[in-house]
Amino acid sequence: MKVSMIVFSDLIDARFATYVGVSALLIMTPGPDMALVTRNALSTGRRGVATTAAGVAVGILGWAIASTIGVGLVLEQSVLAFTALKVAGAVYLGFLGIRSLLDSVHHGRPETVERRTSSPLGSMTAFRQGVLGNLLNPKAGVIFVSILPQFVRPGDSPLRLLLMLLAFEFLLLIWLNIFGYAITRARASQVGDTVSRWLERVTGVILIGLGLRLVVERR
Repeated sequence: MKVSMIVFSDLIDARFATYVGVSALLIMTPGPDMALVTRNALSTGRRGVATTAAGVAVGILGWAIASTIGVGLVLEQSVLAFTALKVAGAVYLGFLGIRSLLDSVHHGRPETVERRTSSPLGSMTAFRQGVLGNLLNPKAGVIFVSILPQFVRPGDSPLRLLLMLLAFEFLLLIWLNIFGYAITRARASQVGDTVSRWLERVTGVILIGLGLRLVVERR
């Protein structure tokens, strides 16, 4: 028991706590993931939030694995690969943003309400959007190449690295679900229809803006 406590204290130290704090700040910074959760919270509710957040978490896991085998380093050093992924991500975000704007225009029309009720955004679609939205954002990959190594020291055990990844995933899922829940509460309020319509428009503009920024922003 004492040995286990010593091992645990070696893993969860001040350096680990600092990493958790930095990760929390990065996760809570508004970006494509939060915009996508907002979009799907408005169209599907809590189910859309949970499945989109799960998709984002899988995307982060993919970036972590890719960085481990060197793909993240390639993106960091290759202008062509980084730019190609940025353009693909920008196109996808722009597509989702335009979809949100079109949905907001038709929001409230009887035929649109009926269509949404009979054929809401499927769980697999929301999950897939979460995965793709994250994987097509090269900044997510760069985080694991530039930020994570700042908290890793030679000789760190694989268990410590695993705990760091699990902590990031846990914080990500908790934050996106809390944030998405707040959006669904606003959607379900007495002025929910108006709030939902304007949030869809704002989210659409944000998604398009994030896509444009992804293209023009320097590394």
